[in-house]
Amino acid sequence: MAMVSSRTSQELAKGIELYLAKRRDTKEENYLKSKPQTKKGIVTQGINARLVNIAKRLCGNSDAVKTVEKAKKTKEQTALVFQQQKYQALLALIGEEVVDSELHDLKSEYVGFVAVIKEQYAPSVWLDGMTDKAKDISFATHVAKLTHSSSKGSSVLDASKCRNNRYLTTNSLIDPSIDTASSNAASLPVADILKVSSDGYSVLDCLKVGSYELFEAFTTDQAQIQRWVSGLKQAYDSDKKQSYFLSKQVYFPIATNQYHLLLPLTSSSLAQVMHLEFRKFFDDEEQVKAREQRKKGKYSSTVLISYPNKAKLNITGSNHSNASALNGARGGKIILLSAQPPQWTTHNVSFREADKLFNKRLAYQLMPEIQGLRKYFKLLKSKSLSDSKPERRNAIVNKLNDIISELFDFILTVNNNKKPGWTLQSKLPIEYQLLFEAWRDDDISKAVKVTKDWQKELCEDFSFWLSKQLNEKGKLELNPRQIEGLKKVFSLRLRSFVAAQEVAL
Repeated sequence: MAMVSSRTSQELAKGIELYLAKRRDTKEENYLKSKPQTKKGIVTQGINARLVNIAKRLCGNSDAVKTVEKAKKTKEQTALVFQQQKYQALLALIGEEVVDSELHDLKSEYVGFVAVIKEQYAPSVWLDGMTDKAKDISFATHVAKLTHSSSKGSSVLDASKCRNNRYLTTNSLIDPSIDTASSNAASLPVADILKVSSDGYSVLDCLKVGSYELFEAFTTDQAQIQRWVSGLKQAYDSDKKQSYFLSKQVYFPIATNQYHLLLPLTSSSLAQVMHLEFRKFFDDEEQVKAREQRKKGKYSSTVLISYPNKAKLNITGSNHSNASALNGARGGKIILLSAQPPQWTTHNVSFREADKLFNKRLAYQLMPEIQGLRKYFKLLKSKSLSDSKPERRNAIVNKLNDIISELFDFILTVNNNKKPGWTLQSKLPIEYQLLFEAWRDDDISKAVKVTKDWQKELCEDFSFWLSKQLNEKGKLELNPRQIEGLKKVFSLRLRSFVAAQEVAL
């Protein structure tokens, strides 16, 4: 890498100043808008909330105080400017000539706080206090805290090029995202400083090539600059690796009485790629439309992408960046894909010898969707809530549609394993034969299709069977109105499904 130009160094210095100014402004904004805090009998913070109370006491125009109190931020205002203007507006209502000890103390507290943070976030002062914390920072692909959020073990940057296309590993990624991990959350701002970039160079790049001109914008003391550089270099120039008692360990045998002690680490880089892929699946407009069509039992030209049986791993509590920067971007969640073999290829589903469809086997096939509806009904029952409200009714219909969609998918799967006309030799009642092969035009089918009674029979059977599945261990008995609701929804979906199948062949 070539040496960094003076112009780029100046831009990087400005980037550091802007970052520190933003953190300073956030602290001031929070000090103004937060709720008052009482420690050891002393009230601090919540400047504007406390000032509102003072203004109500000292100002004769209570309506004007309420107007300022209830004011909303405009799009043009920054969060800090909005809070500062509220502060000044309240002072203007009170007036400069008013003498009050509580008001005097509050103004002095605020002025003192602003002076302190202005000093703290001056670049030279901040760098003096923070650069040595770079030893807590790791630029890594595999982050120790993702295994346990309190782990202080070392994270690892996997730069190896070895890959095997049979496996999905970090090495499979063409351009992996490098995460920023820290054994101490208080050190994370140092990582942000190191990632400040301009013209394709970051502060970290400057350190690696020995270009320190950017720091001359903050001091002329070369010894001070060297202290900053020495501290910041600890973020990457360290071969010291350590485990931690909260780390996971695996004994892997390699010979008799011999083993390797393996330390599994979660690949944040791989988790990030998967996270972005899942977000694309959920946010893509075409996929959203395709899922809606699927729920309605209608055709969609878009191939629907699905990741079945996912699991979600929650990392850390409310502040997800405590584990790593990318973990914060993911909202503290890692999605795990099922490693089970695809069960639908293990055997062909056959109904040639069966005499009914709605049985325990089908209940097992649709169990996740049935459980979802059962849990919702139980929730309403436990809270004594009616299901007649539109939002609750819609929730029930949506969950019921999930069950019906899975049922129809199951029917299509059965048909895919059979030659057309297979129901002619089956033991299924004629109504169920037509459910599987609605396109049949033999004499028996034509006679049955003259009326729609065969579909009514299916609706009756479905609603009876589903209500029985929902009433697990006799704890959820649906009333006649609810059963009738199941029947109506299924009837609408059934008509659409049959109509689509009649023109399929």
